[in-house]
Amino acid sequence: MTQRRRGEELEQAILDATWEEFGEVGFAKLTIEGVARRAGTSKPVIYRRWPSMLELMVDCATSRMPTVDSIPETGALREDTIAVLKLLRERMVMIGPAAMHGMLSLVSLDPEALRVLVTRFISHVLSLMDTVVDRAAARGELDPTPLTERLRRLPIDLARNEFLITGRVEDEAIDAIVDEVFLPALQGSGAFATE
Repeated sequence: MTQRRRGEELEQAILDATWEEFGEVGFAKLTIEGVARRAGTSKPVIYRRWPSMLELMVDCATSRMPTVDSIPETGALREDTIAVLKLLRERMVMIGPAAMHGMLSLVSLDPEALRVLVTRFISHVLSLMDTVVDRAAARGELDPTPLTERLRRLPIDLARNEFLITGRVEDEAIDAIVDEVFLPALQGSGAFATE
């Protein structure tokens, strides 16, 4: 007799089943029914937590993203930013451009779906750069006061764009994002701490 799963254990089993099902059938053929069968649960149980396939996939993808705790602290803004972009690249490759394009196509004409994507997935990813900026500020490297949200998220936006267009983000592209765009933009904003 198997023990009935509840709460976080059941939620994790469903997210894992979603990931496995996605890996086998792809985003376009992913269904709640297939996830429920693989997770050993029912569709109503899944729908109680995730009202749509997009919400389930967004939470599944978010659960595969790097966490703030996984970001190495190198002691320098440039290297921390590069480390975050490399972690993000690993996860984007794992999720794949097809799934990312699929999620974006679902949100393009649906304001509620866009809200779900922004509040769950994108806000999680942007918290990674917030951590890098906050660490640099704590070290005295940056004054975060002039940094807008757009400037904070710039490296991640550029890396994501590169991945969606080309299907990859090479080391050279990461270096260029940081050295040719992000750091000069910080300089221009007056965010670098002065001696």
